[in-house]
Amino acid sequence: SRSAMGRAMGLAGLLVGLFLVPAVLLSTSLGRDDPPPEPELGLAEWEPASGAIPEDSLWPLPQSLRTSRRQLQLAPDRFQVVHGAGSSAGPACGILQDAFRRYYEYMFGRSRWRKPRRQSLAAHRELSQLQVVIASREPGCDGYPHLASNEAYHLTVTEPVAILKADEVWGALRGLETFSQLVHEDDYGSFLVNESDIYDFPRFAHRGILLDTSRHYLPLKSILTNLDAMAFNKFNVLHWHIVDDQSFPYQSIYFPELSNKGAYSYNHIYTPTDVRLVIEYARLRGIRVIPEFDTPGHTQSWGKG
Repeated sequence: SRSAMGRAMGLAGLLVGLFLVPAVLLSTSLGRDDPPPEPELGLAEWEPASGAIPEDSLWPLPQSLRTSRRQLQLAPDRFQVVHGAGSSAGPACGILQDAFRRYYEYMFGRSRWRKPRRQSLAAHRELSQLQVVIASREPGCDGYPHLASNEAYHLTVTEPVAILKADEVWGALRGLETFSQLVHEDDYGSFLVNESDIYDFPRFAHRGILLDTSRHYLPLKSILTNLDAMAFNKFNVLHWHIVDDQSFPYQSIYFPELSNKGAYSYNHIYTPTDVRLVIEYARLRGIRVIPEFDTPGHTQSWGKG
């Protein structure tokens, strides 16, 4: 399942980052203005998350989380993720449109074509929509994430509509990931979510993983899979150590001999199209790509070309 894959790959990525590249993982503090005050809670029965949902349901743990034991049901054929009223982003916002589709598939997968199971014994009220509202006049739909990007969000899940508010699309992406982790399937095939109120922002502005494709070439598919795992864990920086002494897999338009003779083999290269794909795939997940081209040292592979 997507949840199991996300946790397994995400934890593997975390171990790599923690033990091999700690300087990349925890490099800077936020350095932004103080975050807005946490929202007032409206339901008296809300309680700390540990009392209502499993402790490992949300990763990483949000800054503030209150939840209720009351559950709402999501019907895959009726539930929608949409732009909320007053949002500065609309259907033309490619980042959010792609995220709406992606997270719908994460939550429900092929359930739309699956034969219905017997109904749960418990009756649940229905959650019909998740409305996403972007507050900033410049939501960032056409831009790239950067060190000062605002990733804060406020998610309220109550009947009949859940509301996800963020200043920028980058915060909305993190909130969509959190919402998808809240949704779970019971033994009867019903999709449920606990009523919750979550306010979150990252402790560190730079949360990254390093991939060294010079010393160990990785297929393009593996890099994209790592980007998915990073998004599941709300990482936002891919440090791409793309060339070094050992090999030069980057295919230069102006100096093609560098990869022709410096790569491990003719098919162990990254074309300009591959690089553009990685950058765009990362951008759609709120991840910026920092490439590393060493010079004047670490350039033995350059000499071959």
